[in-house]
Amino acid sequence: MRTPQPFFLSLLAVIAGALILGATTAALREIDIGSTAAGFWRVALALPVLLALTALSRQPTWRLPARGQRLPLLIAGACFAGDLIFWHLSLIHTSLGNATFLATLSSLWVPLTAFIFLRQPLSPLFLLGLACALSGSAVLVTSHLSTGTSSWTGDLYGLLTGFFFTGYILAVGRCRQTLSTTDTMMFSSALCALILLPFMVVANTTAGEPMIPTSFSGWLSVFALAWLAHLLGQGLVAFGVGRLNTSLAAVILCLEGVGAMAVGALFYAESRGPFDLVAVVLIVSGIALAQRQMAHRETI
Repeated sequence: MRTPQPFFLSLLAVIAGALILGATTAALREIDIGSTAAGFWRVALALPVLLALTALSRQPTWRLPARGQRLPLLIAGACFAGDLIFWHLSLIHTSLGNATFLATLSSLWVPLTAFIFLRQPLSPLFLLGLACALSGSAVLVTSHLSTGTSSWTGDLYGLLTGFFFTGYILAVGRCRQTLSTTDTMMFSSALCALILLPFMVVANTTAGEPMIPTSFSGWLSVFALAWLAHLLGQGLVAFGVGRLNTSLAAVILCLEGVGAMAVGALFYAESRGPFDLVAVVLIVSGIALAQRQMAHRETI
């Protein structure tokens, strides 16, 4: 059973997680294996640490999830597998800007899905914050956007990434109602790895995509994805979603673009202009607006 944590602690956790997830996308530039294999190693190499954390928890007795917890965990694992497959494919087949922006649209799909199917209310203030955050994301990647028809398959992959991530966030929110962060991450990651394994083998046999890194930088990159992106970044998001409204968490994840921008500017000499500052201000303002009403509810 999960324990409640303060609202602002959860807010900070999702903010930090989003920035880490954005920053660690740079690891994909150094990978020497296929995109599906990168997704597999990302979750597989995180599993031993998650198992150790579970063993050191206050309730070390091994227990399988209860019947009512299994379906949300299965959906979380399957959706995250789909997210990783299509996210990595979109990065290969379209521009970085298209892939990032289309994946960021999960910030729109999550609240709309929650409103239609889960009856979560959307206030005018939240909608204004959502619009600001998405506008900031659009401005942030404008210089990389492509409208050519040659990248339409990559754009489709990016759109599918957003849909799968929507399912993942909503499923994790459901899991965190009754499960701890560690249990949620461990079971969903294990299911994700099991789903990705046959896809990795098929990609290797049909397209010749390498399954195992062959260089030090390749192994360093997959460990960065596993321990920084998945364990730390995704773990902080899962922790925060246990207390936050899932729609608010989705808006905060627009900060992924800011994390990627910072790493690109610092380590890859990517030039940035005044419009990038405008984008950051829009995203931060949007998050502030979106969380304002929820923070107010917490104090009532």
